[in-house]
Amino acid sequence: MKIRTLSWILIGGVVLIVTFYAGTLIYLTWPIKSLSVSSSGVFGDSFGLLTSLFSGLAFAGLIITIAMQREELTLQREELTLTRKELSSQNQEMQSQNETLKVQRFENTFFKMLEVLEACRNDISHQPSQGLPSQGRDAVKRLYDSFTGIFLTDQRSVGIMQEKVFKEECKTQEGLNKRYIKFYEKYGDELGQYYRTLYNILKLVDQSDFITEKSVYTNLVRAQLSRYELSLLFYNSLSDLGREKMAPLIIKYKILKHLEGSTIPAENQDILKNFNA
Repeated sequence: MKIRTLSWILIGGVVLIVTFYAGTLIYLTWPIKSLSVSSSGVFGDSFGLLTSLFSGLAFAGLIITIAMQREELTLQREELTLTRKELSSQNQEMQSQNETLKVQRFENTFFKMLEVLEACRNDISHQPSQGLPSQGRDAVKRLYDSFTGIFLTDQRSVGIMQEKVFKEECKTQEGLNKRYIKFYEKYGDELGQYYRTLYNILKLVDQSDFITEKSVYTNLVRAQLSRYELSLLFYNSLSDLGREKMAPLIIKYKILKHLEGSTIPAENQDILKNFNA
């Protein structure tokens, strides 16, 4: 019931009770023989009982009002608690949605970069002094064969025959670094963009703190690389060109985990084991 309606009912009830009480007194004392101040006082005093009744009712009404206000405050507190819980639930839901959107944006960028890496690989070419040029994975294989067969070995005459001998200096990391720098000076234009793209993919995964299972994505990267790409990446990581930035990511995410030892010269097998350790 509305407060305004209840107010009119209470006021009307009070007026009705007072009117009824006054009418009853007049009826019981009629006929009035004389009108005087003393008679009026006696008539007014007859309302004392009614006044006490209304005072008691007013006091009771005050207590009821306080109790109702207390109950209303309790309900308001409960409603505020429910509102806070609902807002907290909505906030958690929004955070979950934001995390989902972050992962979706990351994955879109990640797979686009894998496509760029594939394009960079396909752009790698190798033109031998004799024979047909090669492109893509075939070119990577030929570049690796050139590195191990030319830059890591020397030609030695045995009678009328020529044989390749592994350079003694290339049995150490310092020697490999020098030879790889020479190799990169010649073929860096072919490999530079490819290595930079690969590095940025690993860096993207590494710096995305909201990704919990980073190895899922780095394993996908590793799956894209052939044995000869991994082998060249190993020597690149040993050199000054990749030791500072590329190598820590290669080690952290075990990119060379499945590198077949047979593609690495026997003289460098121990260096590979130490690198993966």
